[in-house]
Amino acid sequence: MKRKDIINIILFILVFAFAAYRYSSRTYSSQKSSFVMDTIVDIKIETKHKDAKNILDNAFKLMEDYENKFSFYKNDSQIWNFNNSVIDSLLIDDDLKEILSISKELYQKTNRHYDITIGALSEIWDFNNEIVPSNDDIEKAMKQTNFSKLVISNNYLHKPEGMKINLGSLAKGFIIDEVVEYLEQQNVISGFVNAGGDMRIFGREKPFKIGIQHPRNELNELIDIINVGNRSVVTSGDYERYFIKDGKRFHHIIDPLTGYPSQNTISITVITETALMADVYSTALFLLKPEQSLKLAQETEGIDATIYYLVNGKIEKLETLGMKEYYER
Repeated sequence: MKRKDIINIILFILVFAFAAYRYSSRTYSSQKSSFVMDTIVDIKIETKHKDAKNILDNAFKLMEDYENKFSFYKNDSQIWNFNNSVIDSLLIDDDLKEILSISKELYQKTNRHYDITIGALSEIWDFNNEIVPSNDDIEKAMKQTNFSKLVISNNYLHKPEGMKINLGSLAKGFIIDEVVEYLEQQNVISGFVNAGGDMRIFGREKPFKIGIQHPRNELNELIDIINVGNRSVVTSGDYERYFIKDGKRFHHIIDPLTGYPSQNTISITVITETALMADVYSTALFLLKPEQSLKLAQETEGIDATIYYLVNGKIEKLETLGMKEYYER
């Protein structure tokens, strides 16, 4: 064989090998948005499979299934039935075990400020019609709010009559984590799930720039910008669902120990590994005074947080040491 022919064969093999490598390493990007869990959910993925659309469709179906299980407001969800029927017991599966364990821990760490049995209080605050409930209604609802009265027996959760469980402070984060786990099982390389600002990023080396909304500016001004990759970010604020009456702001994060919206902070941003922990801590920290909130965040492994609060009408902030590495430079 001539030297020229050998060179041509080698070149052909190299070109073929390169083409095969390009084909094997080819990725497909796909994105989908839908209204689930009472918010716009946006999922973007990068995968080697051509059926990315089918993967996304199944991810949203999984979200809907969990919503039908955990929703406080959706008629005939498992939690709705538990709260609104004569049934006073609920079979505890692995999902609920995890949720109850974390809820109990935060109930104790926050000295009862964080409480998933706040359902009776949630119902009497009407933010759509801007109605402040009467003191009598608040006192009655507070008597039906007490995590310590939940009883677990023979793998069943029992609650007193009139008590209602509301998982709104952590269900969204739990569901996001379940969706990410499903996506990774489908060999999705990277992506993000953004459920109305509750966000988890996975498989991505380069961080995303994420803006934190200014809690007192209605024109979508940002108060900070952070760079986050392969973490979860959740912000809770008193500007998300609120109304102003007689010059006072009433928002949706209710303190079960007062029956009224918490007045300690105006916005909390939490960064941690899972969406569940980011979600639940963003609420739990919001319910504490700023110094207490910072102390709890610093004492909790893997949690970083920024706390925004008002002093004489001016926004101040406290932050864990680890937050500094996320800020836009």
